[in-house]
Amino acid sequence: MLLVTFHGGSGGTNNMYGYSTKDGTPQNPETEAGLAGMPKGVNLDQLRAMATYKGNLYVVNGSEANPYVFVFGPPKKGPTFDYLDTVIGAGQSIMHPFGITFDPSSPTCYVSNQDSNVVAQVNLTAKHGTVTGSLGKGCQSKFLSDKYPRPDAFLDGTFVASQIGELKGVKNPIPPDVSEKHGGLGVKGQNKPLEPSNSVRGVAIANGILFVCDEVDSRINMYELDGGKFLGSGSLKGSPTHLAIDKNGLWVSADGVLYWSALPASVTGASLSFQSVVIVLPANNKLGGISFDNSDNVYVIFQDGTHTKGTGSISKFAVTSGSPPTLSNGETFATTGNDTPEFCLWVSDSNWPS
Repeated sequence: MLLVTFHGGSGGTNNMYGYSTKDGTPQNPETEAGLAGMPKGVNLDQLRAMATYKGNLYVVNGSEANPYVFVFGPPKKGPTFDYLDTVIGAGQSIMHPFGITFDPSSPTCYVSNQDSNVVAQVNLTAKHGTVTGSLGKGCQSKFLSDKYPRPDAFLDGTFVASQIGELKGVKNPIPPDVSEKHGGLGVKGQNKPLEPSNSVRGVAIANGILFVCDEVDSRINMYELDGGKFLGSGSLKGSPTHLAIDKNGLWVSADGVLYWSALPASVTGASLSFQSVVIVLPANNKLGGISFDNSDNVYVIFQDGTHTKGTGSISKFAVTSGSPPTLSNGETFATTGNDTPEFCLWVSDSNWPS
């Protein structure tokens, strides 16, 4: 089953839909929206990244007005996942969230936030069949605390910080500006205080390293999970937005180019060297989310319209290993005329039958 979120917002698709991966292509979504049981007064709006962790599904609610991370239990039937709890909501660093990734070695996730331009560390607590989260006070990166010795001056939960701390909507404390050499994330926008239009995007974890899309500086930054040390970055052309990890490679969507780099084996000497992967996009499209199944296939979102309601499609390719890998047997898996697809997540039918 392939789970898909959409741009959403007013007039858009503000739910997740499941597409069967069993049959021929192209596919139509399941007619029933995938996320159910939301409590009164809590609305799904502008859904973004999805991730699975210990049998549950986590979904980012990217709305500026209602920023949340929700957790849903395994589906009882088809692609319908029932609401369990709100992991984290608005406050301090959680502003217009986009990406989410989990540390496999600890009950912790990391959430990127476009309007605070911060990656927040969220500490998870599992109890009575549900999961909640919390932000630590101020800075959660020892590396940053050592460089900027007032950790309480940072937004709660800050693990990766912004090159510009004073942004529209950020309340006291106004965080310090973190330099590029210390892993500060680029941000662009208008007005004063700056209202971000381009900022942090996707996140991923592998081999003890947090990878972060620095959209403005056209690079992927690396941070050691143990202590937050900035390990350097890998540069590419365009604006990186989405990340995916498959086997020993890191994949990146950047405008109309798909990039790949071998993963660093460890934090020691960590480096990235990106190469483009040959892929043909429909005219005037950009790349969105990427997800791999367990049979050496990749699903790639093509976006016809971003920052607004549009359309798009999802293609499926066979992946052949190499440096970089090659894609073949491309076929349209699904088309979406209702709204622009954002993220996709393949999940095994053996675990969650469609």
